[in-house]
Amino acid sequence: MRKESIHTPPHPISDGEPPQEQARDSTAVDAMLQLARKLHRAAQKGPISVAMPAIRRAHAAGVFAHEPLKTIYQRRHALQRKHFLRTLAVEAGFADWETYLPVLREQCLEAVAHLLHPNGATGSLNHWFSTYEQAQAFANQHGHVVLTMGKHAMVPGTD
Repeated sequence: MRKESIHTPPHPISDGEPPQEQARDSTAVDAMLQLARKLHRAAQKGPISVAMPAIRRAHAAGVFAHEPLKTIYQRRHALQRKHFLRTLAVEAGFADWETYLPVLREQCLEAVAHLLHPNGATGSLNHWFSTYEQAQAFANQHGHVVLTMGKHAMVPGTD
């Protein structure tokens, strides 16, 4: 028989399974870090069909503005996570990750869910607009929400 004290937590009744850590609620920061990790891995180690979309996102965000895509792809082993964190920050409308991070800490996971899986599915058509105002006018008319994607705006489709 084991003697318990206030210093040793009681052991749960064992059902043959090892004790598991408590599930931690995911945050917006966790989600963005995970997305940056996926982009980084895809760009570094994925086949060209997987690597190039990640590299193009970073290039379009201005992370490698003066380098051609071919050069970035050829030296993709040297890409770092910070490149993809900056990409995500720029896509969200911030100058860099350091500026974006305090904002992310205040947001809930739902605020960035559209960045992880736009509209929850990849099979629906989304309506893209060059300005937020155009997207808002469309959304008001059709009863949808507006999501900003970098300099552009999108209204998720319901198809």
